[in-house]
Amino acid sequence: MEFIQENLCLDDPPSPKNPKDGAFIEYRGEYFVSLYNCIIDSYGIYKVDKKWSHYYWCPPEPYISPIIQWELIWKEMDYCLYGFIRKYLYSETKYGPEIQFLSSRL
Repeated sequence: MEFIQENLCLDDPPSPKNPKDGAFIEYRGEYFVSLYNCIIDSYGIYKVDKKWSHYYWCPPEPYISPIIQWELIWKEMDYCLYGFIRKYLYSETKYGPEIQFLSSRL
């Protein structure tokens, strides 16, 4: 574990930050990071305990205020990752927002 901590690159990525690398959202005093999972071809939301705005793309204010617009954030991230807008289904369930791409490789 020490080897990983000593060799982990936490340097700032090039600026401007690219949405395809992930998104950081600060909302009502809580911090979230959203990342792409290539295994299930979807995006996940992770609650974090510190600011990662120096490392990840921060969506514009209309995407997060008055509520977080996960659909807009994920569409932007996916477009930057693939270079085109893929067809998808977006829903909000009791488990939270979800996005499923119709051209999924699964």
